[in-house]
Amino acid sequence: MNQTLIVIPTYNEKDNILRLISAIEQKKIAADVLVVDDNSPDGTGKLVDELSKKRSWVYILHRKEKAGLGKAYIAGFKWGLEKKYKKLISMDADFSHPVDVLPALIDLCNTKTVAIGSRYVKGGKIVGWQLNRYFNSWGANFVTRTLLMIKAKDATAGFKCYPAEFLKVINLDNIQSSGYAFQPEMLLLAQNNGFKLRETPITFVDRQVGSSKIQGELVKSARIVFGLALRQKTLRQFVKFGIVGAINSLVDWGIFYLLKIVLPGVFTSLNLQTIKQIAKAISFTVSAISSYIMNRKWTFRSTRSGVGREAVKFLVVATGGFLINNVTFYLVTARAGWRDIFGLIIATAAATFWNFILNKKWTFKGL
Repeated sequence: MNQTLIVIPTYNEKDNILRLISAIEQKKIAADVLVVDDNSPDGTGKLVDELSKKRSWVYILHRKEKAGLGKAYIAGFKWGLEKKYKKLISMDADFSHPVDVLPALIDLCNTKTVAIGSRYVKGGKIVGWQLNRYFNSWGANFVTRTLLMIKAKDATAGFKCYPAEFLKVINLDNIQSSGYAFQPEMLLLAQNNGFKLRETPITFVDRQVGSSKIQGELVKSARIVFGLALRQKTLRQFVKFGIVGAINSLVDWGIFYLLKIVLPGVFTSLNLQTIKQIAKAISFTVSAISSYIMNRKWTFRSTRSGVGREAVKFLVVATGGFLINNVTFYLVTARAGWRDIFGLIIATAAATFWNFILNKKWTFKGL
């Protein structure tokens, strides 16, 4: 018995599965194969039954009904863990996942690393998709990565190698996704449990034979992804940070407009644009101090000592945010000639993202 198990879910894949197993055999991949068949009406399971009698490294797990991709993988992983495999690979039956990459995927995977066959890293590509499908996939991947903070370029990849240590740490029965959201959920679980994500490029080729099973899954998967996102601490903090930012934006804007009225009477020799820049600097400083207090108490719930050091870090970040805010405001209003309100909105958005990321990673690191 090999130490690696390739788990291949099937439903009506009779035209692909035997060819795929033959390709794995021809490449002399050091892995056993487990086909998890959901009672395919086209007889896929029976074909693999016959083959498994001739190939000692080919196994089949029959399920009574089609219950989703995620459930099929979970059943296969449980079977593999019971048989003491050390690495378990998820792979499609339709040749979209290249057999040639299996050795690299296996080598990349170790006790603390989940390996990913990636379409979106350098060297990876997709063949056979129309432009609209490519953009739909890219967009779904981007949104999923962003919402779940997944540290991989291809968050929705299905071609992966999991170490047994990871599958033992998580409770497979608690996986929420039965469909395609299973893929990012597994990566999120890996990250949350301290496992690294490493990617190797693949050429993803659209299926040539058989029909896609993705129809009807996208809406359900999107719901699960959003549900998972809402449970993430970082996203909750970003929402709070955004609320604090919105409140202090009103403070910022209110002071700005007030000073824009008052300052021309004080600094009569200055032109209007200079007045606006001074007003913006003062309003931003006041809002930054207010923002620190609210974020410390509510967003990040910091109870650490050394408030002064923390405040200095926050103000350093705010200074960077101030520069971004002011330069953006200047470019939008003075150079582009847009109205002040658009300058305020765009400058505030740019500064908000800067401030949250830097404060999360530095000022309030670990909270």
